[in-house]
Amino acid sequence: MTGLSCSGKCFVSRLFLSFSDRKVVCPASNPHELSFGPSHAGPKEKDNDMRRQDIQLLASARQGDLEARYEVGRRYLLGVDGFPQHTDTGLEYLAHPSLEPSERTARTIAEALPLHELVRRKLLLPLAKAARGGSISAQVKLALWRALTNADPAETTRWLDAAAAAGDAGARAAAHALQNCPSNAAADVLDALKAAPGIDLARLVPLALSNAVQSDDPEEIARVLSGTLTARLPITPELADAACSAIARLEDEAQPRLPCANGAVEALLEDCIRRGNATAELLLGRALSAVDTPALPASLLTTGQNLRRGAALLLRAADAGLSAAWMVLYRIHADNHSSVSNPQMARFFLEKAALAGELCAQRRLGALILRSATTVHESEQGIHWLHQAARRQDALAAQLLGSLVLPVAGSDAEADAAIDAVRREDPWLACRLRTARDFGLTKLEAMSVDIVAGLRPWGLVVGPNPSIAQAKLAAPRAIPALRPQALENLRRSVGFFEQSRQDGSPIEGDRRKRTHRLRYCLERSGIDESLFFAKVRSTALNTLRQGPKWAFHAQQPLRMALAA
Repeated sequence: MTGLSCSGKCFVSRLFLSFSDRKVVCPASNPHELSFGPSHAGPKEKDNDMRRQDIQLLASARQGDLEARYEVGRRYLLGVDGFPQHTDTGLEYLAHPSLEPSERTARTIAEALPLHELVRRKLLLPLAKAARGGSISAQVKLALWRALTNADPAETTRWLDAAAAAGDAGARAAAHALQNCPSNAAADVLDALKAAPGIDLARLVPLALSNAVQSDDPEEIARVLSGTLTARLPITPELADAACSAIARLEDEAQPRLPCANGAVEALLEDCIRRGNATAELLLGRALSAVDTPALPASLLTTGQNLRRGAALLLRAADAGLSAAWMVLYRIHADNHSSVSNPQMARFFLEKAALAGELCAQRRLGALILRSATTVHESEQGIHWLHQAARRQDALAAQLLGSLVLPVAGSDAEADAAIDAVRREDPWLACRLRTARDFGLTKLEAMSVDIVAGLRPWGLVVGPNPSIAQAKLAAPRAIPALRPQALENLRRSVGFFEQSRQDGSPIEGDRRKRTHRLRYCLERSGIDESLFFAKVRSTALNTLRQGPKWAFHAQQPLRMALAA
């Protein structure tokens, strides 16, 4: 120090004394973290020291040090020791596969996060591991979740007893309530543990309901919903919406799965309706109108009947796009004993339901139109709706359509072979025979029908027959296609006739010429004409043209179609 001035010597002396006062300590819990003992360093230097230690800890964690990785995750998860609280980052460290076997990691996660966060983040496995490891908080949380979602109360009882034995008062109260009333496990446990640390029922229960709906398990949905309704929790928008979704899912079941808790259900649905929930409007509107479904009797959803308010709610639901509401509106307005009875409005609602694709509405509308049809146009409308329902495998609609087609003799294989033989000599005649076989035409109808003009999306219309003097017997007749293949054959025949006309091919000639050609081809090939033509009296044909007469002869299938 020979070259230092007096002031320089004083500075070095002070620096030496300041460092001599410091003590370096290596904590046993984390050898990578250094903390300095008492010193005269200022706050800024202390912050720098701590920041340096944090950086060293993070670097060790990134390099694969398990202890450092756990410590960084814990600090981020809890927001302690100079680390900001950031749950996602903390879980990213703690959920690393290298820490998965660690019971300490599972305990940290289970105790740090509330139950609804553990469920939302799908961390039930760490929760169960922590509970098995003796964590009281984890045992309480797991017991509550099992009570809410599990059919067997044994596991709930086991975790409650374990937590109660460790001194948890809430678990002791829940276990006592469960012992006194095991059939109402969810409600009792929810009530006893609603104030427990890490339990937020307002956020947990909607999450449990949503998970149950996503599982698509009716028993689980009913179990969670029953516990929710019985517990009488404070109504929140999230709880009401989740309960509404669960109830809507259960309405398709074949039998009721919920206890009679109409007051709680109605309050939840009312809350949804105030916020414009169309599903809730449909559910409550139907219940207020006293319309039951197999799984949701009206008495389950509401305490009383109010047809006018029910109709208003159903109209709002239908306007929002829920087509099922149109059919309910039809039923209550079609009931002659109802205070809102209105046949004209009922017909309008039925048409809206059919247009919206409601299968029952399509069948019923078709049957009603056909029952009262006095013109071929009305018959076409009725057949159109019945055809729409039959295409969706509605057996009753198909049965009604079948009553409009006359039977022909022989097997399809024989008829196909005969038509192929005729086609080689006269393809136009073969098309007429094919159409006659598929649609049950009489010989006169088959020889006179304009196949091109008579094609419809659902079948064939045989136009007025000018060769018959009596107007009733010569009236047109609408005939449905009973099989998709019949409709496809008809379209091919139409295409053949149209192409022949465009190409200038020889025409068929008049009906008399066709009949003569038919007799020649059948005799030459030895074919019986009964394979193609229906043989009935003119009065039977007239019955098929007049809706009321047809309805009289088709009473049983018509009654079944309208009642279903």
